[in-house]
Amino acid sequence: MAQDLIHMFDTPQQVAEEVAKSFMAFTEACIKETGSCVVAISGGTTPNTLFELLNTDEYRTKLDWENIFFLWVDERFVPHSDPDNNFGRAKERLFGNIGSSCHFYPVPTNDGTVEEAADAYEKEVDMVLRACEKDSLDLALLGLGDDGHTASLFSKSQALHVEDRKIAPVLDGKVWERVTMTFPFLSKAKHVWFTVVGDSKASALSRVLRQRQDYADETWQERIGHVLPGAVLSQDVVEWYVDKAAKKA
Repeated sequence: MAQDLIHMFDTPQQVAEEVAKSFMAFTEACIKETGSCVVAISGGTTPNTLFELLNTDEYRTKLDWENIFFLWVDERFVPHSDPDNNFGRAKERLFGNIGSSCHFYPVPTNDGTVEEAADAYEKEVDMVLRACEKDSLDLALLGLGDDGHTASLFSKSQALHVEDRKIAPVLDGKVWERVTMTFPFLSKAKHVWFTVVGDSKASALSRVLRQRQDYADETWQERIGHVLPGAVLSQDVVEWYVDKAAKKA
């Protein structure tokens, strides 16, 4: 039965600070054990603050950048220069300042179609995993939308039902076309952390945690269509980093 491990803090800043500390400890242990750490990161308020923290001396000089491989959980199909592009925000806050020792692999959204971007990114993800001699992510760092979606996997989206791909195009997401990691791939991640902050997420977080309890004995495949996307994954332990505004009950 999956266990939800909830870490609650007073403010969003404290959430980001704790995630940064946990991230440094996690990557160090993972690299010591396996030689590398493959991480999939998301966009959003807490990740953006996390990137800023990792760009400070406290972390930038201590993280083993050469052995951490950064992938993106999902991306809006807009150019990297667009202010709504997740990678563009991350590059400004962190990856543009680290130098050649850092391995990061953004979704190719500058040209072509969203289907072509998904195909190309799946090949790149496969390449990273082969290079690290791994078949899954070491860590997926996810967010939760105020509608209960995670990654770019929305309720009633066709992307929820993709079974044979790691990466899929999303043609029916909110506002933008998108590229996302799929549930079959995310379900294999060795560790999953959610970050959820702000009172606008309180209702969704409450529903997701309740559904995760109600469907605790179901596989992730059986949950799809019956729960919000944020309640689908069924790793033995899922960790939640939340602030008091989001976790009111």
